[in-house]
Parts: sequence; C-alpha cells; structure tokens
Amino acid sequence: MSRFQLIHGPTGYQLQDQTSLQKPLLIDFNAGALQYRRNHGGKKELLLKAISAKPGQQVIDCTAGLGVDAFLMAASGCTVTLLERSPVLALLLADGLSRGLEEPETQSIVTRMALVQTDAIEWLGRLKQPADTIYIDQMFPHRQKSAAVKGGMQLLQKFLGDDGHVADLLAAALATNSRRVVVKRPLVGGDSQGMVPDYQLKAKASRFDIYLQIPAAH
Repeated sequence: MSRFQLIHGPTGYQLQDQTSLQKPLLIDFNAGALQYRRNHGGKKELLLKAISAKPGQQVIDCTAGLGVDAFLMAASGCTVTLLERSPVLALLLADGLSRGLEEPETQSIVTRMALVQTDAIEWLGRLKQPADTIYIDQMFPHRQKSAAVKGGMQLLQKFLGDDGHVADLLAAALATNSRRVVVKRPLVGGDSQGMVPDYQLKAKASRFDIYLQIPAAH
C-alpha cells in the first residue's frame, strides 16, 4: 500500500500520510489562521514587501505549493498565476480554489488566482511577455527538529521531498526578462549559485532574494 493516499471527504480532497497520525492535508483558503494573517498582516508581510505588491500587478508563482503565498498576494490585489508540477498537489489546489469561490470571504480573492498544472521551467520557456514579478519559494531542506516545520508543510515536505531544481528555475525566470524575480530561501544557506541578488529582505528563519531587471522593449 502506498504511504500517501488521496481521499475525498465532505470537506474536499485531502492527502493522507498512512504512516502518521497527522491530520490529512486539506487546502482551505477560508481557514482561520490564513484569514487572520490576511486581515492583520497587511503591509507588515515581508512577502508583500519583497514582491512590491500592488493592485493589478501580474505575479507568476512558480512553486504554488499550498497556495498560501499566492493567496496573500492575490489578497493584496495582485493577479497570480500558480504553477504546480505535482498532479496531486494541483488537484488539492484546484479543489481549494473551487471551494474558495463559494465562500464570500474569499471569493473576490480567488478570482485573481489561476492554477496551471505544469513544469514551471518549461512553462516559463514558452512565456511570450515578461511578467511584473516571478516568485519562487523553494522547498527548504528537512530540519533535524520535527517541530521546525509544522502542519501541512511538514506533510508536503515528506510527500514532495527536497526541491533541487531552484537554480535552473531561477535561470529560467531571469531569462523571461520580467521586472522582478523573488526567491524565498532559508535564512542561512540556500546557495544562490553565483546569481547575486540586488537586495535581500530577512525574516527570523528565511530571506527573500530580489533580482531586478529592466524588460526589453517590444
């Protein structure tokens, strides 16, 4: 029997780790913790500072994951394209977005989020027009303390494993000539592979490396 099982219940699709007592992973954009962060984070959100968020801004989230960052960006008024290469995770995201459209609290936000199940490097290679911002949130390496990563992200790390293609993804993002490319990395480590950012914003456990470019004239 596979360690991970996709189940469908009254609340939607969920990913269950059969070897753990951990709650199944359900993507719920109406969850209390996320709504609190949206309502109280505001301009203090380092993510929003890193992408220089403003209404109407076009953002490509190359590593959609649980969709939390994309939701916060969309809540700030950005139009976000979520790229996710895992078919299972894309299904969970699509389910969460569908339910988000039914909730008054999240409906207007979710309408600014478009999901594409694809390999981000290939998708960026076909991009015909530079974006305002491209965002990459790498899967951080496993930490020794299990408490260091909690909840859905912990299960996601186990399911997807460490993400080792960030350097290639960054190169593909920079090649699009988009105005701003933002990479979220661990505060310590997370080698930039010689691609030195224009500046950084640092939090307690992570940092945002920001690369600025001037789009070529069309």
